[in-house]
Amino acid sequence: MTETDSIPRHLQEAINFETLKIVSKQSVSQVEFQFDRLGDVIRLSDPLTYHPNTYAETFQISAQHLLESHSRVKGMFLRLEPQDRIVKRDDSDYPAFLPGETAPRFLYLRGDSSLLKKKCVAIIGNRNPSNEGKSYTQNSVSALASHEVVTLSGLDVGISGIAHITALSVGRPPIAVLSSSLIESYPDEHRELQSVIGERGLLVTQFSPVFPMQKWHIPMRNQLMSALCTATVIIEERDGGACVKQAYYALQQQRKVVLFQHVLDNRSLLWPRKLSLMPQVLVMKQPQLLHARLFPTSRKFPEQMPETQLSLFDLS
Repeated sequence: MTETDSIPRHLQEAINFETLKIVSKQSVSQVEFQFDRLGDVIRLSDPLTYHPNTYAETFQISAQHLLESHSRVKGMFLRLEPQDRIVKRDDSDYPAFLPGETAPRFLYLRGDSSLLKKKCVAIIGNRNPSNEGKSYTQNSVSALASHEVVTLSGLDVGISGIAHITALSVGRPPIAVLSSSLIESYPDEHRELQSVIGERGLLVTQFSPVFPMQKWHIPMRNQLMSALCTATVIIEERDGGACVKQAYYALQQQRKVVLFQHVLDNRSLLWPRKLSLMPQVLVMKQPQLLHARLFPTSRKFPEQMPETQLSLFDLS
């Protein structure tokens, strides 16, 4: 992106917000609280350079330091692609979150954002899947795709990568939820896959171009991923793995979690037995059952009985 390209909505506000996160050394919630209060005095969408003294006084930092940081942050944001979008919490096109959930102030999108409006299911698992795990991943994605369900995953190697590639191969573009910003590729092995999904599917991240990928981004990514979909399907995972933690995020968010019977039958693992006892956790034998169990439809009966059909109460 260059300064001559069309300016994405919320770009200036996002640059201002990320600058304050860096210079204030406060928690994100504290920065956001003070930032929103400033909105009663100035337009938050104005470049920070219009009101440096107001920002400096509010956050008790020097105006010069603020302006220098703003310049660096702006330079990072200009590395976004012209087609990238920034959506803000409470926008009409921001994904719906349940009441009480902590939604990021901004999401950064590349690709077809309409996919977020469709039925979505996360397919996740470990980085070193068994042959059985690979097969269940492919069959799960294909089964959901046949019902026009969009699959999400985290672009990691292993189950996630297989899920994305399978979705692309069956013509149902996936959503990749990133643990990095849009200007990075993580993991590097999936640089090309990330590019393809950005063109044919959708990349979503809560991380701005300012902060390089960190390991602690992964649980935050997983929490966002589980919130974006109806259910999380865990194909395989070790005890204590990141995917198990995502399952608990999903349950806290009142989403469903799916385990397959062969995982529950693995007596060397503790997590499947613990999870299977919880409400909202479904145990299935085959991927072909996913759509019917996750998106049940009630049977419809005719309002009136056809004349040719005998009533059980017709005693004539």
